[in-house]
Amino acid sequence: MSEEREEGEKEGGTDEPRLLATEKVVAAIGDGIYQLDPAGRFVSVNDATVEATGYDRAELLGEHASFLVDEAYVTRVEDEIADLLANDPNGVRAMEAPIRNADGERVPCELRFSVVLSDGEFEGTVGVVRDISWEKRRDAALRAQRDELEQLRHINAVVRSIDRAVVRADTADEIERTVCDRIADADPYRFALVARFDRELETLTVVSRAGIDEEDAERLRRMDFDASDGPAIEAIRNRSVWVVQDADRGDEWGASDSDAGRWSMAFVPFRYDDSIHGILGVYADRAFAFEGPEREVLGELGEMVGYALSAAKTRQALVSERTIELTFRFSEDDYPFTALTKQVGGTSRFEDAVLHPDGSLLLYVSTEGSDPERVFEFFEEFEGVTHFRAITQREDECLLEVRYAGPMAFSTLANHGGIIRSAVAEEGVAHVTVGIPESGDVREVVNAMTGVFEDTELVSRQTVEQPTETRARFRDTLDDRLTERQLTALTTAYRAGYYDWPRGSTGEELAESLDIAPPTLHKHLRIAERKVLSAIFDEPERD
Repeated sequence: MSEEREEGEKEGGTDEPRLLATEKVVAAIGDGIYQLDPAGRFVSVNDATVEATGYDRAELLGEHASFLVDEAYVTRVEDEIADLLANDPNGVRAMEAPIRNADGERVPCELRFSVVLSDGEFEGTVGVVRDISWEKRRDAALRAQRDELEQLRHINAVVRSIDRAVVRADTADEIERTVCDRIADADPYRFALVARFDRELETLTVVSRAGIDEEDAERLRRMDFDASDGPAIEAIRNRSVWVVQDADRGDEWGASDSDAGRWSMAFVPFRYDDSIHGILGVYADRAFAFEGPEREVLGELGEMVGYALSAAKTRQALVSERTIELTFRFSEDDYPFTALTKQVGGTSRFEDAVLHPDGSLLLYVSTEGSDPERVFEFFEEFEGVTHFRAITQREDECLLEVRYAGPMAFSTLANHGGIIRSAVAEEGVAHVTVGIPESGDVREVVNAMTGVFEDTELVSRQTVEQPTETRARFRDTLDDRLTERQLTALTTAYRAGYYDWPRGSTGEELAESLDIAPPTLHKHLRIAERKVLSAIFDEPERD
């Protein structure tokens, strides 16, 4: 160090930083830096360029740029260089181009370059190469996320439209056709079909289809979707959405170039409680079409349609002018009311059932010819009974409220359009009469009964004419007016003797039976009572 500089530092002289050598700057930069001669050949590359390309420096120097970049991009760079020389010698240009590395892979990169002039003469170009693979992946993920959210929003809108449509539908046929048409019209999907399920034979019968012609239907049959080990039956066995993902059918399904013959298909069971009413098949011309939230939305659709089909069948049983009455006989020690008459004696008669908010049933049953105290002792010990109380009690008869969480035929039958007309048990044997619409499936109801009680025997079947204005019709009118909670509160109050004089149950006892607060119970009752009186006294067109 010179004496003058040493002196300057001692005197607190200039602190200006010294520029590092150009070679050191280039070596320290993480991005690739290169220099080309006027002919486009590499004359200098830094360590980052060597590392990114996988070539040795000696392999790169002297090679033309087309050694790393496809000819089409080389032509674009040459055009940009010509424009720089003619119009903007001090400018910088940027473009995206894939760089071909030593492994033959094409790595997305951003090129920034400018021309080098010496005394006005073109000496070549200098540029920076930056790997933008991460940015590309990030942008692709964000686009995919946006596309997925938009698609999910669209599918949710379709499901809401189906929900509104099936609420207005009167028959199972109308519900199935509506679901099929709406799903097939949704942008993400190509076609849809609905098949009904025969539990005994484990077979599916297609009853509705949309967006699929007979030729495609035949291809689908060749896929054995409805075989005993096929995806549709698997969906029913597992009671969940079953998906065929990223399948390859070549051109058989008329795949477009964009999806390269890849496709997916979802099978959605229509389920409600323990019943499966059928299945929805949805086809999409894309791989992995039914992932994550989309599969969950379709599963919720299956539950909603399953409920609607159950309600439609029950409604049809209520309003049908001709019904089929089926009488079953069974003796079942695990069934509380056959077991009661077997152990205690007397007769037990089913009066009504209300679905409790916790999913169990509130059963109203009358007994006669048996000591009430022995009846109470029986229910204290019977498995599945979580609550019981006597609403009325006399010497050898009583009316009971029983909360029971064990297997029962009532909800199962309702799911198949069956209505309990009567149920009586004596000496351990029960006779249950069930009404179903004339168009109902008798075998389906028989299967439902045997699914709950193994020793069930069908002892009679007859077709019955119903009066034009029936109790069932009026009950159906009330069902349309009352919410589920209002109907539950009103039915429970009636069956529990709340409207008797003297009352069989107080408001507090009813609220306790339903696990709700007394003010909430009275609110439901007051609104329900007004709606019932309105149905009686108001003009038919008034709500």
